[in-house]
Amino acid sequence: MDFFTHLVFGGLMYLLFLREVTFDYFFLALFFAILPDLDIFLAPLKRVLKSKYLEHRGGSHSYIIGIIISLLIGLISSSLTHQPFFIVWVIGMLFYGLHVSMDLLTTTKIPYLYPLSKKEHSFYVEKAGSFFTFVNSIIFIILPGFLFRFFSGMLYILLYINIYTSFYLIYYFYRIMAKIFISRTLDNNQKYFPGVLPFYFKLYTHEIIGNEVVTSIEKKSIFSKKPEIIKNRAILSNQEKFFLESARELNNNHYYFAKWTSFPIFVRKEGIFSVKFFFMETMMHKRNMFIQYNFNLDTQAFISADQGSGRIQAIN
Repeated sequence: MDFFTHLVFGGLMYLLFLREVTFDYFFLALFFAILPDLDIFLAPLKRVLKSKYLEHRGGSHSYIIGIIISLLIGLISSSLTHQPFFIVWVIGMLFYGLHVSMDLLTTTKIPYLYPLSKKEHSFYVEKAGSFFTFVNSIIFIILPGFLFRFFSGMLYILLYINIYTSFYLIYYFYRIMAKIFISRTLDNNQKYFPGVLPFYFKLYTHEIIGNEVVTSIEKKSIFSKKPEIIKNRAILSNQEKFFLESARELNNNHYYFAKWTSFPIFVRKEGIFSVKFFFMETMMHKRNMFIQYNFNLDTQAFISADQGSGRIQAIN
């Protein structure tokens, strides 16, 4: 989820539940609501410590790390500002945890219990870095500058905040319920992916039967029963199946690519067999990120890997 949505949602949740208690910790809550995403500044350490958990959306996106960091900041804050340690710690845990919970709703897995567990999970309710929520969060931040020139009373400010709070709560409730109800109808080899807009979604199907690999995407809307289908069907030789497994092993060595769901396309050229993985989580305007692994047919050696973005070509 994007920086501005975490900032706005954190602020709205504070105003919804804590504004009648105290406003003194509002900006502290906002800081904790965006703190996990400041892991982008840990990139230099990654080169030294060689840990994948220093990646963005890595070890920082954990409830356990949130408890520890909130504890440390609480100790420092209480000694410098004389704010009660326990209140700072609790607010830190709540709003750091809110950030982790919101990112759990997205399509990119996070190690939410690291370091107690290295298991990563996501609920596939909302696209990671959703353009829809990003635009709405920007509007929420910018719009008051125009509205409050004409409607500056506290009543209008509270009305504006309450409308946006209701919008976000209803939006995420709808997203969660849509995911639950649609997923209940899916087979084990199918997977639900949220669309950019809330009324659209995709169904991913992947099946290997013997040497046949069948993968498809159905782009659907709750308003239309006619889906748009992209389908790829390939029959592989035993050697090509070996290359497919080798490509998956190479893919699993990359922290982000290993998290994502791949749509495999096979490219045969003279002397070379290529496995191109298009990543479902990155789909935007019918384009996906991909990585292509190239193998030598004669020596069975891995040659190179190419990255890029493009459309998935339907092959029946």
